[in-house]
Amino acid sequence: MSTMVKRLCALVCALMLPLSALAEITWPANMQPGQLALKAYIELVNQNQSQQSRGWINSVFECYPTFATLGMTTFDMAEIPEGVELTFTMENGYLDTLQLRVNDPARFPALAASCIQAASPTVITLEEALKDPTAHANKAAKSPNNSFEDEVDLLNGMTPRVYYAYYPNQYRDGVSWLQMTLVFPLPGAAEAGVAVTPTPPPGDTELDFNITDYDGGTHLEVFTTPTPEPDSPAGEQ
Repeated sequence: MSTMVKRLCALVCALMLPLSALAEITWPANMQPGQLALKAYIELVNQNQSQQSRGWINSVFECYPTFATLGMTTFDMAEIPEGVELTFTMENGYLDTLQLRVNDPARFPALAASCIQAASPTVITLEEALKDPTAHANKAAKSPNNSFEDEVDLLNGMTPRVYYAYYPNQYRDGVSWLQMTLVFPLPGAAEAGVAVTPTPPPGDTELDFNITDYDGGTHLEVFTTPTPEPDSPAGEQ
């Protein structure tokens, strides 16, 4: 067998390995329903990460019935985060919220997309889920000293919702953080696409937030209105 054939065989075998062999996560014994829901969700996220060849979530720092913190680290089940942190809350046995924080804009889009797609896997594709995280990472990269932050509504609704933020030099240590908050839908809600808070256009704007009820859930609508010039008729009112 030639060297090239051997290499191809080795590659095929590696691709066929289950994710459990690639990301050795040690979960608590006798897990509660919320923890089981988290485990199933992380498996979907890691499948997406595998599809993108961008590494896996492989460390659990804390895992309680209603709260958990995980990350991507050099070695499986490390004790200290390495620039990627995923913090989850669980309520009544279901996933409630996810806060993803990444200190490298180049690593943020793929992982954020993996998390978004896993929250609505039969509706949104990984390619579609990648668009908004990429846009926000590019925004941070182009203006690394300018922060931005979406107004976050943590009340669960009928669809997953996603919000973004960027904190340059947040802890005065020279490290900047991109953040995504994902609010999971209510248990039993029919799966639908992910609602993303629109990014305000360039320039000064005023944001009007209007929360409305529909089908027993809550929907956050955001309207942007340009700030009137001081000497304009609108500004004189």
